[in-house]
Amino acid sequence: MSDGRLGVVMIHGIRSGPKVWQPLEQLVANDEELGFVETLPFEYATGVKRLHPLRVFPSIDMVADSLKEFLATEAGNFERLMFVTHSQGGLVGQRYLARVLAEGAGQELARIKRVVMLACPNNGSELLLSLRRNVLGLGHPQEKDLRPLNDQVTATLRTILRDVVHAAAVTDRTCPIDFRVYAGESDRVVLASSAQSVFPDTAALPGDHSTILKADSTGHRTFTTLRRLILTIPGGADVQPPSTTQALPSDTRGTVTNIIRGGTAYGPVIQGGTVEVSFPPLPADENEP
Repeated sequence: MSDGRLGVVMIHGIRSGPKVWQPLEQLVANDEELGFVETLPFEYATGVKRLHPLRVFPSIDMVADSLKEFLATEAGNFERLMFVTHSQGGLVGQRYLARVLAEGAGQELARIKRVVMLACPNNGSELLLSLRRNVLGLGHPQEKDLRPLNDQVTATLRTILRDVVHAAAVTDRTCPIDFRVYAGESDRVVLASSAQSVFPDTAALPGDHSTILKADSTGHRTFTTLRRLILTIPGGADVQPPSTTQALPSDTRGTVTNIIRGGTAYGPVIQGGTVEVSFPPLPADENEP
């Protein structure tokens, strides 16, 4: 049982890792009003070049499948989830949603209440395109999804808009999830036109592609925005653990009949037979009107 807690799944970008979320995680942990929140950083392999001839970097599809297993295990006990992604992490989250819907398992997504994307290259990143290919290595599977006008990224975005953002109900192929999309005010890596793309709920936050995550105080707008989005999530802070007791009515007057069929009675233990036990109504209280 999740006891009403909210799992916030954090998905980092390319050439990054879970440590990038530590400033925000610490601010969340220190906030008493966010005591119902547990942060769940998701890690996947990424880097610049292949360091071993027997190893490769996973594609976005493969990372999305890894996220699926992460949600089933590390996040399996949470009835409510929220995604917070940075850069390429937004592509990972979207690909996961699209692949689950393609499998006809839209009900599995119902516990994801909100997705927050920070500086996601929804339409690719043109900055230093040729140099990036050389730095990351020829044929890097993750770099391909960062290129402008990537067909698979575009197809995924179309699915997300049609079957998630604008969905009306949870079905095998659709699941409505609230998306909040942010660009970095000074970001030259992922321009606002790419980060915000065609999503309906978009805005901007202070910082460039990296510093948008470096929330160094409770007043940092990335934290205050995230805090607001957590506290307003459906079923968020107002959720209480389910009660294990049920109050009985004060007046239980009436008749109770128990019938047990087949067998024989042995002392106080009844084994079958037909036994009827009736409790007559209690006498009325003379003081009652």
